[in-house]
Amino acid sequence: MWPIRASLFVPAHRPDWVAKALRVAPGGVVLDIEDSVPPEHKPAAMAQLHGEIAALKAAGVAAFVRLNPMSEETAMELKAAVTEGLTAVVLPKASSAAEIAALADLLSYFEGRAGLPHATVGILPLPETALGMLHAADLAGASPRVKGLHGAISGPVSGDFARAFGFRATLEGSEQLYLASKLVLDSRAGGAMYPIAGIFGTPIEDTAAAERMIRRAKEIGYSGVAVMHPSHVAIAKAVYRPTAEERAYFQGMLDAFAAAEKAGLGAVRYHGAMVDYAMLALAREVLAEAT
Repeated sequence: MWPIRASLFVPAHRPDWVAKALRVAPGGVVLDIEDSVPPEHKPAAMAQLHGEIAALKAAGVAAFVRLNPMSEETAMELKAAVTEGLTAVVLPKASSAAEIAALADLLSYFEGRAGLPHATVGILPLPETALGMLHAADLAGASPRVKGLHGAISGPVSGDFARAFGFRATLEGSEQLYLASKLVLDSRAGGAMYPIAGIFGTPIEDTAAAERMIRRAKEIGYSGVAVMHPSHVAIAKAVYRPTAEERAYFQGMLDAFAAAEKAGLGAVRYHGAMVDYAMLALAREVLAEAT
């Protein structure tokens, strides 16, 4: 299932929106019981989770649940969320490795209650605090359950990352490059190979801006994105899908290198550049994804 290229945020108190989300065929759906759910609707959101996760599982779509920040209520939220088909939980405001370890222990307990194999459910820490951003590699390495850090690429409407870090988000995004790149590196350095970027902060209708931000996330190294509107799912899938030109380029590279190997060479000139064994892994990954 991993990497999951295009996920869609859906408020969990709106099961009708989950059905609508499936129409655009995302790779994953993030069932939110945090910021997009009014406080008075949070109990209803949690009550809907099992049914929504079952619907996503039946459709072959990864099911994530964005929890609220760690608190005494987390156990109650996990009781409502952990069921067959749950892929991972997203932990907002993640600040320390101890929080991730505690969440992993709770998941073990509720997996057992639900009759699920141990370590079925992954964790995506969302380091929306200054401490979390600073120690992001520790979050990534705190548990084998951590699949990737959940970062963000923001337009001018700033969210928690911008407030915690102190930058003013712009569409051009240069003020975010350090943090976005750091979280990708920290994620992989901690053994969490699938960092994901939330894409938000622009008008829904500005699909060109959404595409630029998604493309930026891909170029920085995020393995996928989570978007806020169904119309952006197709954009994300297209950005992450290898183009015909990329397929032709990398297939040509492998063919040229295979011919060089037959001649006893470990490097070959291809499109004007020298190619050796270090360049082949990406070529194979791109072609594998294109099949």
